[in-house]
Amino acid sequence: MSTLRETFLKTRNDIKSQKVSISDNIIYRLLINAEGMNSFTELITNFDKTLANPHCFERNLAKVLEGQPLQYVLGEAPFIDLDLYVNSNVLIPRPETEGLVMLVQKLISDNSLNHDTIADVCTGSGCIALYMKYKYPNSRIIATDLYEDALAVARSNSERHKLFVDFMKGDKLQPILESNIKLDVLISNPPYVENQDDIEPIVKNYEPMYAVYSEDGLAFYKEYFKNYKKIMNKKFVMAFEINYDQKESLTKLIGKYFKDEDTSFLFLKDIYDKYRYLIITGGYDVKYFEIWL
Repeated sequence: MSTLRETFLKTRNDIKSQKVSISDNIIYRLLINAEGMNSFTELITNFDKTLANPHCFERNLAKVLEGQPLQYVLGEAPFIDLDLYVNSNVLIPRPETEGLVMLVQKLISDNSLNHDTIADVCTGSGCIALYMKYKYPNSRIIATDLYEDALAVARSNSERHKLFVDFMKGDKLQPILESNIKLDVLISNPPYVENQDDIEPIVKNYEPMYAVYSEDGLAFYKEYFKNYKKIMNKKFVMAFEINYDQKESLTKLIGKYFKDEDTSFLFLKDIYDKYRYLIITGGYDVKYFEIWL
């Protein structure tokens, strides 16, 4: 029987000999998962103890070597302060989406914006909705998705963290429109990539394409924009994750649907210096945007 240290060193050497690119951190995480540990510190503290679950470690290592995303292999992915359950029915949460919700949270908190009712459309794993509930426990949070399999994952994460939101099944804004709900904040990371060459092979092979690809990359935004008066309160924030090449086309759409003098919009870049976020507000003094410029 091998110790954790011996297993780590042997695995690292085997991978190098096969010329496979897998980092030490992935091996560590597979060991932590196999042993049911909670942290890297716990792993290192017990590094010279016998590996109790070698079959679990070897099975998951084989999946990673096949190319499967580590998050699906382990069944979990971090999202800011939350550890979420994920499977192949939902997108793996991205740093860009973390940036979106942190942007909205800071915008709300720094400027005391209304946030009694917040909706996350295309919720997937529930990452956006659950983080907003975590930050604003007294707000009503609505999470919608077209796919029941995705909602099952989101509900599981809701139970895991005891963050209870209103889940609704339906396409785009359908559940909100049919329920005559008025929102203070709408957040959405919809499928927006229409050029499949922009999608990495690992995403095409393992993640749900319906959450990434859209024949019309503007379809969801058109739906949101044309219905905003029906679903948003007079003072509102709408925040979207967008594709890096959509700034010009979305600006034209905004000009078509948002004609009120008290609405404003701003495009913002992500950590990779690409335009990734669109914020639209109504009824607020737009000077607070200066903090983002």
